[in-house]
Amino acid sequence: MTEEKLNRVIYSVMIIGLIMVVTGVGLATFTKVASGGGFMLLALLIAVGLLLLAPSKMYLTFQMMRKNDEKLKRENKKN
Repeated sequence: MTEEKLNRVIYSVMIIGLIMVVTGVGLATFTKVASGGGFMLLALLIAVGLLLLAPSKMYLTFQMMRKNDEKLKRENKKN
């Protein structure tokens, strides 16, 4: 898989995780699902969303650091 395709997949996973967390928090806040026995379902929704969200942020941060490092190396070679 090329780097561009992998970045698209990672961004997609991050957006899905964010949507899951926001949906879980919204359901817990604005509905009575949590009091009706759906507390475990909401907790699972939020937890899976956070699990999808965290690694994708770390991967994208490492990618940005690597690109910045390569850019600095190129600039140092020119000087």
